[in-house]
Amino acid sequence: MSAESTYAKQIISELEAIEFETGSDVRKYTELVRRLSRAVAMELEYSAQELEAVLKDLPPGDGDGHLTARIKARSVARHLRRAAEAQRTVGIESVRTWGSMLKHFEHLIKPKKRKKTIDLGS
Repeated sequence: MSAESTYAKQIISELEAIEFETGSDVRKYTELVRRLSRAVAMELEYSAQELEAVLKDLPPGDGDGHLTARIKARSVARHLRRAAEAQRTVGIESVRTWGSMLKHFEHLIKPKKRKKTIDLGS
């Protein structure tokens, strides 16, 4: 088992354990999703590079030149690159979830401190 898969399994088990009982639970969840999506995005990006390199080295089909084979390899790898970009978007949206929660439920998460008043009448 690779280090990345062990890391991902650890994050997933931590995500499963969160119960959304407090604001800090929501924040922790969104941060873990961001870390997980970043790791998956990196893995997809590396895989796209590896796949493209392997496909470029294959012999071209009938009537195709080496340039055509490279274009086809890039086209195939593009899908993994798009998947990596989608994973980065997942991370961004998870962090935005926390920002939205702060915006809409701030009164429950961070109670406002009362300002000290000075009594000038005495």
